[in-house]
Amino acid sequence: PARRPHAPMSTADAASECFLVVGSNAREHAIARRLRASALCKTLACFASSNNPGIRKLCDAFTVGQITDPDAVAAFAKEHGVTTAVVGPEAPLEAGVVDALEAIGIGCVGPTRALAQLESSKAFTRDLLVSNAIGACPEYATVTSMEQAREFIKKVGQLNYVVKADGLCGGKGVKVGGEHLHSDDEALAFIHELLAAGGKDARVVLEQKLVGQEFSLMSFCDGETCAHMPPIQDHKRAHEGDTGPNTGGMGTYSGAGGTLPFLSADDLAHAQRITEAVSRALKRKCGAGYKGILYGGFMVTARGVFVIEYNARFGDPEAMNALALLETDFGLVARAIAQGTLEQVAVSFSDRASCCVYAVPEGYPAAGAKGAPIDTSRLTPELEECLYFAAVDQQENTLVTTGSRAIASCALAPTLQEAAVAAVQPLGALSGRLWHRSDIGTEAPVRKRIGHMMALRRAAPRAEGVKIGVIASGGATALQPVLEAIAAGDLNASVEVVVSNKPGALALSRAEQHGIPAACVPSKGVQDREAYDRQLSAALESRGVQLVLAVGWMRILSPWFCRRWARRALNVHPSLLPDFAGGMDLEVHRAVLAANKRVSGCSIHFVEDVVDGGEIVYQATVPVLPGDTPESLKARVQPQEGPSFVKAIRQLQRQNLILPSPSHAQLPAVKAGGDSSNNKPITYREAGVDIDAGDELVRRIKPACARTRRSGCVGSVGGFGGLFDPKAAGYSHEALLCAGTDGVGTKLMIAQAAGYHDGIGVDLVAMVVNDLVVQGAEPLFFLDYFATGKLSVDAAAAIVGSIARGCEESGCALIGGETAEMPGMYGPGHYDLAGFAVGAVEPHTLLPKLDQMGPGDCLIGVPSSGVHSNGYSLVRKLVTEVGGLTWGAPAPWESQVRSVSSSLLTPTKLYVKSCLPLAKAGLLKGMAHITGGGLIENIPRVLPDGLAADIDVTTWALPPVFKWLAKTGRLDARELGRTFNCGIGMVLIVAADKVHDVLARLNAAGEPSYHIGTLSARDKGAQGVKLSGTDAWGLTGTA
Repeated sequence: PARRPHAPMSTADAASECFLVVGSNAREHAIARRLRASALCKTLACFASSNNPGIRKLCDAFTVGQITDPDAVAAFAKEHGVTTAVVGPEAPLEAGVVDALEAIGIGCVGPTRALAQLESSKAFTRDLLVSNAIGACPEYATVTSMEQAREFIKKVGQLNYVVKADGLCGGKGVKVGGEHLHSDDEALAFIHELLAAGGKDARVVLEQKLVGQEFSLMSFCDGETCAHMPPIQDHKRAHEGDTGPNTGGMGTYSGAGGTLPFLSADDLAHAQRITEAVSRALKRKCGAGYKGILYGGFMVTARGVFVIEYNARFGDPEAMNALALLETDFGLVARAIAQGTLEQVAVSFSDRASCCVYAVPEGYPAAGAKGAPIDTSRLTPELEECLYFAAVDQQENTLVTTGSRAIASCALAPTLQEAAVAAVQPLGALSGRLWHRSDIGTEAPVRKRIGHMMALRRAAPRAEGVKIGVIASGGATALQPVLEAIAAGDLNASVEVVVSNKPGALALSRAEQHGIPAACVPSKGVQDREAYDRQLSAALESRGVQLVLAVGWMRILSPWFCRRWARRALNVHPSLLPDFAGGMDLEVHRAVLAANKRVSGCSIHFVEDVVDGGEIVYQATVPVLPGDTPESLKARVQPQEGPSFVKAIRQLQRQNLILPSPSHAQLPAVKAGGDSSNNKPITYREAGVDIDAGDELVRRIKPACARTRRSGCVGSVGGFGGLFDPKAAGYSHEALLCAGTDGVGTKLMIAQAAGYHDGIGVDLVAMVVNDLVVQGAEPLFFLDYFATGKLSVDAAAAIVGSIARGCEESGCALIGGETAEMPGMYGPGHYDLAGFAVGAVEPHTLLPKLDQMGPGDCLIGVPSSGVHSNGYSLVRKLVTEVGGLTWGAPAPWESQVRSVSSSLLTPTKLYVKSCLPLAKAGLLKGMAHITGGGLIENIPRVLPDGLAADIDVTTWALPPVFKWLAKTGRLDARELGRTFNCGIGMVLIVAADKVHDVLARLNAAGEPSYHIGTLSARDKGAQGVKLSGTDAWGLTGTA
């Protein structure tokens, strides 16, 4: 918000306010603490629903009573001369407590009962947004009967909805399809339960489900002016990694600079405008201005910002973050809200990040322990200042739990990571039957949220839409619904050309009627299928077509065409494949009836050289009726084909599976003698290379590169070369330089398909620096090569940022690199990466020490983080072709819900900080980085000729992803062991008397590792690695 001048404070203003807080949780403790600290505070009173020792300690008057009794609250306020009241929870607002207080002349921070409908009635809020054209509202319906509920669910689709009780239900009246509700029947049962519990006037609000990231935006409001607080994100799930049951909120965070890492400035501004519009709409509807906290629950999606709900008070735990960040005197703000003078107050917030974490009792949220003592004796005054009491009581000078969230801790710091560390420190000083999430505000979950949002934005339809080409031999009836969907704005696409093999085909006329270019490539008399298909492909490629629709194409496409247009061509088949594949038209329907099928339909599938054998993208069904003939069945199936094409295209767009045209370089036709019709200069940018974008990228990545600086660095990024002084890094003149280079391979294709680039740079660094470490070399500096067809500054900054993160985690300086924008070389959204690193090693620590190795030496296995960056050509084939999975589908090998792409894009583990100190300490004889070739091919690379590695695979658990890959690909143990790392990313060769020391040091470095085998004598011609215990993997074959 714009800064406003402070309202002048007279001498009489100082310590003139008698404040009242209504409520008794951590939120109210935070409110009370800020009011007590106000220069305006003369006295502080609290009307609580339960004893809160933290609030009681701050107050001049404290009582426990029924906070939803307006008369009781008003009488207490009058008795203690209250001038301004701040109401914390929602229940007193709905009960009319503010109405009662205002009736006796007490100003309030909190809306009247009529205005509090914004929270107490979901239907009221949705209707307000729609009737005032505020928007930001998903499709919804307010239902009062089961028939209406069934109709809405049918309309939006299976589990694509949220069910909300219209009134307040203590957080138990909302369930989301696919998360809390696992079938439509379960949803209908829940709706029936809500309607029955609500009596004759019961209403349930059903909304179309949104997909994105939730955030909270709270705003001070005095009926005319809104002053917005920083956006905050809550963590509802009970356990680490956002798993477990929902809670009231386990913690919250806000980023430095008053934003959240996944939120754009436009997103935040949009949410602020929505809240301001809601404030105006409430005044129009209710005849009075809203005074209090407008708390918007929003979701940012690939389509923009939407309203989930509005609350009429501070959030909990959000209040702790916001009030800790508030730099303005909160007493001054509260009085201005109550008096309608907020415009005169300069409301400002700290630019620091904040993190709030709740400690909860054992058994929470199902049945939290009650009466469990909490020892606070180790708290220092500084740590105690971070704590806010919630569901606790004091019994004989001992703090005890009362069953729900017990104590919140909130801290501010320059960075979110620092704030997250500071927030849990006070909780660590508490003793008792308490636990808390330790990942609130930490890098892993925040990065996960950023990745999720990036993937959603990348998966959104491209601004220019997908370019479609149609091949048809007849009338192309199924094309019409596609054209209508495009015209209505329901499909972000354009039909670039319609091609037929028959000169008089109705499809060509249909194209001309819609102003679509049409072309005929006659096939009559043509015998060479590939030669014909090359002409057909040229007609499509000349128009930049990305996706081909075969609509009644009566020719079998050649293997050449299928390869050229792999996963770029869709066909429709008039049955539910794989049944009745290979048939055509009426013969298919005849076969369906002969097989006594009760259901038929159509299938949209990718075109492959096996007729009707490509991956199925979408299927629509119709019932087979008694007395059906092939003709009558066709009459019901055929109308489904066009809409099915539309739904299949949308699905591919949502999953970001639209590929570029197979022809990346489209050369325009040039008139003889050149084209002098346009004398404008043809710039480098018009040729496809944007120098300004490159400059902006350098500007964006410089801070990330700067964070990797270490001793030895000379100069900064952006020059013609990077400089490094090994002497300044502490190396002698005898030190050897060690260089390495590598890439990420086809793992990049998954990152590009998923639109998630934030970890791929770590893979690049790891693949290079891990190879240096195995030689005992410390990585000193790194250079990267990033090549793309069209430079996206955002994507490139994310990629280089992750490279910098990998370098930082490896103690390696990113001193330079090359960004190559090459239009025509790569398709839109495609890029390639390469990395180069130089390290140094003193001769006495150089590895491997082949002359020191012998039988009986031990092998230590250091775990991998997953598949790492090798074997992805096989992985992609097994996932998409054999397993039939899409990148956005849930990964079947994960115990928690996680997409295939998210799981497979887990970055390669960096072993510099865990393994290099062991080499420098002289504890290792050798190391093997387990990359392409797996355990079987990589370990022999560091062994002398006469030794073999005997590995017992029962010493560690084979990770589920490898079990799935082996089962899906029918791989035996040896093939698995020579392709993948099988859960071991680095193998250390250690003398037997050093094993205990090495394992202890690895464990201390956060790398619990395994003694997986020994070295033995090897006969000439024998295998370099022998795997035993492979039966434990449950695979066929031995190794």
